[in-house]
Amino acid sequence: MAGLFWFALVCWAATMLWLSSLTPQELPDAAFLAWDKINHFLAYAVGGWLAAGALRLSRPSMPVANQIIGAIIIIAIFGVIDEGLQTITPGRTGGSVGDWGADVLGAAAGALASTVARRHPMGR
Repeated sequence: MAGLFWFALVCWAATMLWLSSLTPQELPDAAFLAWDKINHFLAYAVGGWLAAGALRLSRPSMPVANQIIGAIIIIAIFGVIDEGLQTITPGRTGGSVGDWGADVLGAAAGALASTVARRHPMGR
């Protein structure tokens, strides 16, 4: 099961990097894209959820707090890479501290939600 979470995390990261490499003309013209910080928060919450799940299943003896912190660190570092990629993409600015902040907050929310959901599953 841990392998499935790591695979999903890699797929998520590849999708994020692909989206970051698109020029403004190539990005979908959708109204929801105007909510930049919310999009960053939600997208990176998914990454935080997946990273926390992967760490939890790969390292079950690791303290829960370390799993959460580890997931946040993994996704925060990825966010820096993602913002850096945008700086070399034509028509994109990237390097936004505000975007990265939304990424980190999303990662934290996703990692915490993953842990809470695991400890308190619905229907049990």
